[in-house]
Amino acid sequence: MKSDDDSSRISGVIKRMNGVRCAIETLCECFLVRANDTDEDPLWQRFYRIQMCSYLIAKRNLSVTPPEGDMVHDLIRDTWTDVKDYMENSKFGPVSNVEKWFRTIHIDFPVDPFDPGCTFFDGNADAQVLVMGQIDTKKPLKNLSV
Repeated sequence: MKSDDDSSRISGVIKRMNGVRCAIETLCECFLVRANDTDEDPLWQRFYRIQMCSYLIAKRNLSVTPPEGDMVHDLIRDTWTDVKDYMENSKFGPVSNVEKWFRTIHIDFPVDPFDPGCTFFDGNADAQVLVMGQIDTKKPLKNLSV
């Protein structure tokens, strides 16, 4: 049986997670507005949100400067042109689960793994990346020393 302290703690965690989700959604929307991006294609909208969320979650404090967010938006938009072209011209037919496929597309965002505000690496060789409730496979860190 759970104590009132456990219920209170769980409730607090859920509230904090909801706050983080709202902050991420607001930042995603902010950079669409800044880019004057009026593309109403629901696939673009979903792809953008998945990719921007992946970038934002990598940042421990969700701090993004306007030029940084603009650059990330542009990277996502450039990748989208390739993704859309592939979907329209694929010889393999339509993608059966588009959202799941969008989550597998990796964009090399300019995230510095040595930045203390970055959550990609925590010093653990078996570090995991949590992206939108999905744990990426365990990947050993490469020796990045020079």
